[in-house]
Amino acid sequence: MAVKNVKREDQLVGVIGALRTFTNDDYTPNLEKQAFHLNWVIENGLTTGNACIMVAAGGSEGYFMSDAEWEDQIRMGAEVADGRVPIVAGIFELSAREAVAKAEFAAKVGCDFVQVAAPHYMLPTNAEVIEHFRWINDNVDIGIFAYNTPWAQPQPGYDFQEPVFEAFVEFENLVGVKWSSFNQAFYLTMARMFADKVNFVCNQMNRVLSLPTKLGFKGFINSDGLVAPRFVLHQWDLFKNKKYDELDDLLLKTEVDPFLRLTQPEDVVWSSMGEGPYVRMGMEALGLKMGPAFPAQQAMSPDSVRRRREGYEKSGLLDWVDWKEELWEEHQRGRA
Repeated sequence: MAVKNVKREDQLVGVIGALRTFTNDDYTPNLEKQAFHLNWVIENGLTTGNACIMVAAGGSEGYFMSDAEWEDQIRMGAEVADGRVPIVAGIFELSAREAVAKAEFAAKVGCDFVQVAAPHYMLPTNAEVIEHFRWINDNVDIGIFAYNTPWAQPQPGYDFQEPVFEAFVEFENLVGVKWSSFNQAFYLTMARMFADKVNFVCNQMNRVLSLPTKLGFKGFINSDGLVAPRFVLHQWDLFKNKKYDELDDLLLKTEVDPFLRLTQPEDVVWSSMGEGPYVRMGMEALGLKMGPAFPAQQAMSPDSVRRRREGYEKSGLLDWVDWKEELWEEHQRGRA
């Protein structure tokens, strides 16, 4: 069931995290554990007004799922949330027709938003990107969360440009933009021009610190809430109350300084065909047992895992972790 009696622009705020996809040894999704975990996240405070949860998103490896697996994920997310937190369904389609079909399914089962990236096989034009989003906007009554993904585009890369933002402002169902860019001047310019017209959500807090707060952004991406809800809600409190210095200190302490001189090139997500191994490594280091990444992604090296764990230990983030794998084990025993 979708969230009721709250405007879409008031839903797409706060901490926005991508629910990770648990897998079995045969690489099939463990939907039961996923449902249990999502309910735990909601019960620990990530609810409407301070958070949204993305399902089958990039960090959820949605683009590695079969259509049936994708539908299972989307249906599960909406059913478990049951209106308690907005659910965002990830859509990664080259075909506008397929994107519309998936958006229709997400709306039918009770999701609140779809996250949609610019289509790519060859490099799209602004007109093609606008038309892709127009198809969804005009054909499905569901909120749209546009995802800028320059790293996923063929060279030289593609960012949402000014004409695209101008079109977004006119689309009735387009509520927000998940925003990052390799070009910091461009990042700032688009935010200054459009952050008062659509909800901007920062996807690079570790690179810009409290700047999005000053620019009027409505939220940020941080999936640490999947294991440490208190931490991300504390970050959101600093963000929404414009406590710039405290927010900078928190981000430097937890996301920047602990990894200086520690992270190696092989640890960087962009060296992989997908985000699965990287995000699973992070969750495992924080105590959330995930299972293997979808094929043919390759697992991170033991040294990468060790460095990530060392970084978390230095950051103090482990002190905020409330998830315990024993919670899931007890649940299983109770069902036996």
